[in-house]
Amino acid sequence: MRVLCDRNVDEQYTETFRRTEWITVTTVTEALAMDALDPEISDFAARNGWVVFTEDDDFLALDDNHGLVLYHQHEKPSPGEVVRALQAIAEAYADHSEIEEYVPSGWL
Repeated sequence: MRVLCDRNVDEQYTETFRRTEWITVTTVTEALAMDALDPEISDFAARNGWVVFTEDDDFLALDDNHGLVLYHQHEKPSPGEVVRALQAIAEAYADHSEIEEYVPSGWL
């Protein structure tokens, strides 16, 4: 799974994704710019096959063809829980651009 971490994603998730063999990860600041707007991020993800990982539910209103995984930071899911949920999601969707899920939600 190719995961694009939004700028609001805690580094603990990004670093755990980097250590997970089946996840390719980049961040908005690495791929675009720190001040990239949500529509720019969404367009980049759609054009390049990334699943956006964010806590920003504004992405739900954007109509680009890319995967989206939202997490609730106030629930404080552990990075390991998120990776397990992402693995289940990746296996459940043949086309990752169709993903629109919350984690951990019912994925654990």
